[in-house]
Amino acid sequence: MKNGKRILNIILIVLAYGYLGYKIVTYDNYAGLVEQFSSAGVWQWLCFAGCVLLFPVNKLCEAWKWRYLVRGIEPMGLWEAQRQVYYGTIAGFVTPYKLGEYPGRAMLFRRTGDHWLTATCLGMIGGYAMTVVIVLCGVPAALQQLTSDRSLWWSMGLIIGGGLTATAALPALMRRLQKRRWKSEKTQQLIDSIVALSVRDVMVLIGISVVRYGVFLLQLLLVLLFCHIELPPQQMLGTMTLYYLLITVTPNVPAAEVAVRGAWAVVLFEPFGADVTAAAVTATLLLWAVNTILPLVVGSMVKPKENRPRE
Repeated sequence: MKNGKRILNIILIVLAYGYLGYKIVTYDNYAGLVEQFSSAGVWQWLCFAGCVLLFPVNKLCEAWKWRYLVRGIEPMGLWEAQRQVYYGTIAGFVTPYKLGEYPGRAMLFRRTGDHWLTATCLGMIGGYAMTVVIVLCGVPAALQQLTSDRSLWWSMGLIIGGGLTATAALPALMRRLQKRRWKSEKTQQLIDSIVALSVRDVMVLIGISVVRYGVFLLQLLLVLLFCHIELPPQQMLGTMTLYYLLITVTPNVPAAEVAVRGAWAVVLFEPFGADVTAAAVTATLLLWAVNTILPLVVGSMVKPKENRPRE
């Protein structure tokens, strides 16, 4: 088991750095990056430094939520939760839709017979809480800016309606499934863990997600300021919340993530002029690098620990 984890760890790291190298080689706007860095003054550099310094805070919020979610199956301190979150970044980086992120975290569980399936589903519930916050905060901006396009109204309505329906139906569905007798112990543990989530648990998850969302907005604001984009406060806030809403509800895979972020930056900042649009695309790339590449580097230095017997 120990050797298996080491081999899988090596494979994940090689894949992650291989993919990162591919993105670096194929990126075609280095001239824009050089221009942004060369034209930055002291204020801009302070903004960029602030964005970089916030990435550990970003991950700390996620570790806090992860620790809270899995406390019933793998009690741990906040430091260990951070190790697992950083390590999960590697697996998420090389899997479609980042599906490997939560199983990657569970790889670092120290008990044999890891409850990886339960932990994965609980992690997805935590991710869903983050999505709810992003959607609810982005809808007002969407309603303000997308009033002229009925197709977008329909799309927003379907997304929000589907999310609310799924949220309302999930507890009843899980209670019905719990009443069945499952032959698989892991399946029963999974259902019991989800049903055990209380209203208080949900509110805690939403609260942590709100804090992390605030960090996201502040990072985006700082990197936009670094790229010399200064808009009126109301426009800036509305554009940022709408940006996070659109990249969240747009299906994508890691290979296309940078392109998706850049495409939405073009759509949202185009009304402010060509120079602003180009700078916004550069800003979104820099933010992606801060929140993806830096955690990837840290995660690659995390080593799985030796398992301990199941208690």
